[in-house]
Amino acid sequence: MKDTEELELKDVDLFAEYLEFQMLPTIIAGAAQAAGLPARGKLGKAEWTPTKFSVKVDYPGEIQTIEFIRSNGKKCVIGGEKVPPFYNFLGLEKQNPHPPLVTYDVFDMGAEMKLPKPIKNEYKEVLADPAEWAHFAVDKFGAECVTFHSLGIDPGTLDWPVKKSRQIFEDILQAVDVPVIIGCSGNKKKDIEMFKELSAISADEVLLLSAADKGTWEEVIPLAVKYDHNCLLWTSLDLNNQIKMNKDAIELGLPRNRIVMDPTCATLGYGMEYSFSIYQRMRMAGLLGEEDLAYPISGGTTNAWGAREAWMSNERSGGQWGAREYRGPIWEILNALSLALVGLDLAMMFHPISASTFKDTIVDFYKEVPKALEDYGYYDWVSGQLK
Repeated sequence: MKDTEELELKDVDLFAEYLEFQMLPTIIAGAAQAAGLPARGKLGKAEWTPTKFSVKVDYPGEIQTIEFIRSNGKKCVIGGEKVPPFYNFLGLEKQNPHPPLVTYDVFDMGAEMKLPKPIKNEYKEVLADPAEWAHFAVDKFGAECVTFHSLGIDPGTLDWPVKKSRQIFEDILQAVDVPVIIGCSGNKKKDIEMFKELSAISADEVLLLSAADKGTWEEVIPLAVKYDHNCLLWTSLDLNNQIKMNKDAIELGLPRNRIVMDPTCATLGYGMEYSFSIYQRMRMAGLLGEEDLAYPISGGTTNAWGAREAWMSNERSGGQWGAREYRGPIWEILNALSLALVGLDLAMMFHPISASTFKDTIVDFYKEVPKALEDYGYYDWVSGQLK
């Protein structure tokens, strides 16, 4: 068909949940002329015409609702979705109930870490004090949740005793009134010890143990069951492994409303397409009735700072990548937004500007689609493309 200039289909039915039409500029100009408009003229008023085109959407599944609750009554809620993210064209009455939650990273050894300069500039006054860091995130940046990363206990870093993590954690609980996620170091032996200590002293709260993986789940999940905490189940970009771990958690007694999945957040430029695909498959499967995947999804979007494009100095990059103080936060924002489009419920973020920009964007995403577009400048933009 390489010499075919025109193809006409007759008696053809198209069935799709989503249709996208792309029109080249020359086609748009031709359409404008056919409608009696000059090729470089302005388009007329644009309005939604729902009576002409409708989409029938039916998702029998529902994502579990998960709550993080402090003993003071303050809580955060994720999950509860009944349709894919941002299906606002269905109307506000069918909108998903809870937007993605942002949790701000706090590290126990921030003063010793080699952090990107844009991060240090934001937190330089509090890096040496995790409790002050957490309070700073809540008080200055409006954090609704913080994640305490206990890295110092790892023998590969500072090899601190677990009792030091306990003291820091207690200080953070006193410093902030928002839910605190309990993060780990990656050293299996020390992490299990740490989870035992910290889950026990926070038994009056409903927090999140982050995380149980293939090397620790048999010890960590029972702790979440015993002390009634949520548990993050971490796998490495493998749908079948996530299903298996979810089932294993249920068999160990973890209630369905205590499970959060984390299939791994690969950063933009270093595997984002894999994470995007896995997140999307998990969310759609859950909404279509697969109960073993009907859980909220977390993502360590802080991983964006592992990409050299986020942290490398202008000098080392040859001056071609733009200002690092903007480039890094943008890299993190793009990671979070990309995954939010396919089901991200819990975004673990680092830079406060990234977090606030992501939250503001989500607020806009949750607004109802306007019936008329004159106040949004859309057709002014389209008209501009014809000039």
